[in-house]
Amino acid sequence: MITNPFSIFAPFPDLQVTLFTKEDNINSDEQIAKKLNTKHIAGLNQVHGNRVLYVTKPLARTEEADGMFTDQKDLVLTVRTADCQPFIVFAPERNVHGVIHAGWRGLIAGIIPRFFDMLTSTFGINPQEVLVAAGPSLCTSCAQFDDTSGEISLIGSECINGHQVDLQRKAELQLFSAGVHPKHFERHADCTCCQPEQYWTYRGGDREDVLSGCTNVMTICRN
Repeated sequence: MITNPFSIFAPFPDLQVTLFTKEDNINSDEQIAKKLNTKHIAGLNQVHGNRVLYVTKPLARTEEADGMFTDQKDLVLTVRTADCQPFIVFAPERNVHGVIHAGWRGLIAGIIPRFFDMLTSTFGINPQEVLVAAGPSLCTSCAQFDDTSGEISLIGSECINGHQVDLQRKAELQLFSAGVHPKHFERHADCTCCQPEQYWTYRGGDREDVLSGCTNVMTICRN
């Protein structure tokens, strides 16, 4: 368990961000709750779409969505990945925290712009005031697709080079287009597939384990 892995959130001591890796062997929200010593935890049934929820109480993966946010203290929000991009979001002016799960299908569906549209419509938050951190995910070298003329082509030609697709760049283009300031963004340097000894990775050989529920997890909570 890595506590507060991002420097961008360091000025906010009441914000607790945690990264669970392979050594934590997480496959349920109950395990996360036990490690964090809390009963107030919210998880989603992530489906690679663009649905975003405003949550105010614990959620036991009963809702199909790929983003959520809250203004409630002591409510831990979780996002699970095994190569997709996990994002932690914090709007300090309004004390709103959130998470985004962005696989390549979610990027095509517009999960990131949808999330910031919801923040604005729910709380009047200007994306320029929001801080965002991206957890470990596939690097460009590992994000290879056999057929880049199919559905993945909707990512955009500027992010495709042969069989390699720069999913991280696509996500950042969406973040900045939504209004997030580049100085308010931080990306974890690790690639899940390049470091299979540390991270669960669907592409890097952990397919059966991932399908059975083993994932990397990032959490955020405002104390």
